Amino acid sequence: MYVMNGSKTIRDLVSDFLRSQDVNELSRREYSSVINCFLRWVVVEGLDFWRLKKADIIRYKSAMMSEGKSVYTISLYLTVIRKLFGFLTDMGYYDDNIVLGVKSPRKDNLFRKKYLTVDKVKELLGVIDTGTVAGKRDYAIISLMVRLGVRRVEVCRMKVGDFVTDDKLVVNLQRKGKVDKDCQLGITPVILDCLNDYLVCRGKLSSDSPLFVTHHPGYGGAPLNGVMISRLVKKYMKKVGLNDRYYTCHSLRHTAAVLSLKAGASIYDVQQMLGHKSIDTTRIYLRAIDAEKMLDNPAIRCLDKLFGNGTNGG
Repeated sequence: MYVMNGSKTIRDLVSDFLRSQDVNELSRREYSSVINCFLRWVVVEGLDFWRLKKADIIRYKSAMMSEGKSVYTISLYLTVIRKLFGFLTDMGYYDDNIVLGVKSPRKDNLFRKKYLTVDKVKELLGVIDTGTVAGKRDYAIISLMVRLGVRRVEVCRMKVGDFVTDDKLVVNLQRKGKVDKDCQLGITPVILDCLNDYLVCRGKLSSDSPLFVTHHPGYGGAPLNGVMISRLVKKYMKKVGLNDRYYTCHSLRHTAAVLSLKAGASIYDVQQMLGHKSIDTTRIYLRAIDAEKMLDNPAIRCLDKLFGNGTNGG
């Protein structure tokens, strides 16, 4: 139940707010989901939406923390709610934005997602049955993700004609949050071979044909969506023993970043590969390498050499 205030219900005002946001449709749906969660909490707590105070928002933040939501999720929720109340304040429904000053939980800079070692990447590709068209597709998808660092959504958007081989081998990418093919990324003959091995099994295709489709009977060659890609990646990860929540489809992107840095690529080169606007975003992968070094720290081993074997000799 949504209470009236003037001539509009809360639901009407939320709709007005969502329409006023200059974001893509995916973000708009995410905003809607966040607000719905907040409104349910307000109803369950028996609060009057129009009499909410900053203390209520702080209590909502505490409730999310008690539920075990990540600091990133809580930060997102508070950002959306802050925007909502900013909109309501501008519209005259609130005197002040009650969410201003409510701090998001402090984020750390630790690298939490796991990445694959070189041997595990080879093992992962090795368990795929490339004797079937679906297997060739899966091999091509995982190869693309681990060799180019592309996101799941970028794979979903790929068309057959996005790969250009006339002068240089490049792929036209529609990056996350973009509405068109705004980026060209160089590829290697190895990547092209993986794709061609799959595409020749599909017969004649137009340049606008989706690059990856389902081959399950009854689906009519529909384009793969993000959920399908996540499932197929997790299926192969489980086969090679990578079966915890920190190994996901997105781990392949992390793997491309970390392994390329360890192999000698510059942080700038990796930034360009991943399509990060800020190089600070890319530096998180350096922290993953630093954390690995802590497990076999050269400084500690140097001190061991200085001090000897630790026996007192007596």
